[in-house]
Amino acid sequence: MSSQNPVNSFLRNLLNRGGQGGESGVQPVVDSLPTPPPSPQSQPLPFPPSAGQTILESVLAEIDRLSSIERAIIVTRLLNSDEPLRRVGAEDWAKLIEERVGKAYAEAFSRWLRARCNCDVGGDQ
Repeated sequence: MSSQNPVNSFLRNLLNRGGQGGESGVQPVVDSLPTPPPSPQSQPLPFPPSAGQTILESVLAEIDRLSSIERAIIVTRLLNSDEPLRRVGAEDWAKLIEERVGKAYAEAFSRWLRARCNCDVGGDQ
């Protein structure tokens, strides 16, 4: 008998058989690569944004773009009260008229207001 290690002999025989076309029926089993451990996923938000929240945020963004008079008009309609319009000053009206209609109209409004109530635009009315 030979004095070789039985494990080495076994492995050598397996390798030799594999080189002969693998007739022994012993083939390496590699179905798929090992999968890495799952990475820690970020926790979902406790409350995902709803459609209502998205709409509300877009409405608020639009309101932020409005003038003080336009905001007062909205609040007046919502509350059915003229109080928000009372808080709007003549300077706000003149600025809105200038932006939307033109400077000549804003100046005419300021002159009309001074003639009508003896108050300056930008004053306390």
